[in-house]
Amino acid sequence: MVMTPRECFNRIMNYESVDRLPAFVVEPFEETAVKRWVNEGLDITSTLEDVLGIAKFTKIPAHLSPKPRFEHKIFYEDDEYIIETDTTYGAKVKKAKKAPTMYYGYMGHQVKNSDDWYRIKYRYEGDLTKRIPKDIDEIAEQLNTSPNPVKLEIFPYFFRLGFYLMGMENFMLAFYDQPDLIHEMFSFWNDFALSIIKPYLERVKIDIFVLMEDLAHNSAPHMSPEVYKEFWLPYQNKLISEVKKYQINNICLWTAGDIEVMIPMLMDNGINCLWPVERCSPNMDPYLLRKKYGKELRMNGGVPWKCLIEGPEAIDREVEKLIPLIQDGGFIPALDDMVSPEIPLENYIYYVNKLKSIRI
Repeated sequence: MVMTPRECFNRIMNYESVDRLPAFVVEPFEETAVKRWVNEGLDITSTLEDVLGIAKFTKIPAHLSPKPRFEHKIFYEDDEYIIETDTTYGAKVKKAKKAPTMYYGYMGHQVKNSDDWYRIKYRYEGDLTKRIPKDIDEIAEQLNTSPNPVKLEIFPYFFRLGFYLMGMENFMLAFYDQPDLIHEMFSFWNDFALSIIKPYLERVKIDIFVLMEDLAHNSAPHMSPEVYKEFWLPYQNKLISEVKKYQINNICLWTAGDIEVMIPMLMDNGINCLWPVERCSPNMDPYLLRKKYGKELRMNGGVPWKCLIEGPEAIDREVEKLIPLIQDGGFIPALDDMVSPEIPLENYIYYVNKLKSIRI
């Protein structure tokens, strides 16, 4: 009997043998990429994953959005751009109309100080039972019988929350200028997130748990390990301790950038998977990370998305670098960033078939 993608995923991450290597998608497809592929002949008669023959994750519907959402306003609009309110986080954002899912500038944010935080906090303090679906038991049954690996995300987690609500500069300065505000926001958000996910933890066999962050740029994290230890760990450890009670084997940190200096601390505090590994620097070569940190560190990603722009030779070169790690186990190869509109359909199909051809 052929293994399901869920069985394959769990066996690979547990360093067990499988009958094939599924081609998983970790990062989303940019809307403009899909439009290009349709113009190149892609017939989307079903889900994009089914049409392309790739495996997918089943995502648990745990929603941490504000209720009520922020009021939508348009501040400026021309033929190319629009400046409007992001109704989820209340930021004033600039978007290009040709790529409406991509932001090209944050121009204002909701939170500058504690007063602002308490002004908007009510959007997350309503009746939490209204955030849990009435048919959660039926949803749980469907999730437990899914052929796809089941993923529980906390989106946003601390860094994204601060960035979205405060803006990068104000958020970074607040660790020094307003530490009490950061502690209050993180403590509240951790408890809020746990209250949302707890009903699913109690009902669903979860294959992968992901903290959705974005902690680094191409050469280093946005904060020091000391700042992470002081502001993240007192709250994050409480959350991870609760999650571990439900025998979830893959506890992951989602982040782009060079996070290598943080890995020992992450592993010491319950995170055992990087999701995905972005090949942005020599430090983030997944093969070298395996040699340094051993099989306790699980990973996915590792395929530079730009090689799909170049074509088959570049795809072969990058994927073949990863084959020893793929055969070692505990690693799922995937693109290390979003599928961009620069990638031709034929190159993406070649990449998918390349992954499927690997025998492990």
